Amino acid sequence: MSDSQVELKINMLRSGYETSQEQALTVSLPAGKHLALSGRSGSGKTSLLQVLAGLQPASSGHFLWQGLEISAANLRWWRQQFCYLPQTPVMGGESVVDALRLPWTLKALKDEMPDDQRCVDVLLSLDIEHDLEKAVSELSGGEKQRVAIARALLMDRPVWLLDEPTSALDRTSRDQVMAQLALQPLTCVSVSHDPHWLASAEYQIELGGRDE
Repeated sequence: MSDSQVELKINMLRSGYETSQEQALTVSLPAGKHLALSGRSGSGKTSLLQVLAGLQPASSGHFLWQGLEISAANLRWWRQQFCYLPQTPVMGGESVVDALRLPWTLKALKDEMPDDQRCVDVLLSLDIEHDLEKAVSELSGGEKQRVAIARALLMDRPVWLLDEPTSALDRTSRDQVMAQLALQPLTCVSVSHDPHWLASAEYQIELGGRDE
């Protein structure tokens, strides 16, 4: 497969919620690279991310992955290619291990469910030392955000779509997450206001002018 076929190609994509009616997203993101979207509140960043995640239709434009234009016909396949991490993490279980194994419990993945040691290892890589049976209700917002990232690491999909992934993290936790993700061959599209996160991306696009 050629390099051009594994790019995430976005062409004149609009959600319909952009600040400017003329604004559209066009970019060719090579595999393994990170595109960070920034801009003031209401500029349409999260809506564009939801279009990429297949959670709402585009008002115009299209995008391709592995040379295939994503449409209703292949949306199921596309959803097997990415992890979507919304700003408010979805735990979906009562314990940490339940949250980590949620995609397997829901049969969203067909490979073998990660064992306890694999779950512990991925948590430790993000500096989470809690027992696997710890109640999700006892976790802080930042811990939930890191558990969601740990789950995405376990899922091992090539594309990540992240909405404000460091919003609940302190500086140390943020740097730990960034260091871990830098080790992964991920194609990422993220939305963020965090200047350190934005600086880590190879591609940056500001939507709707500067933040106020």
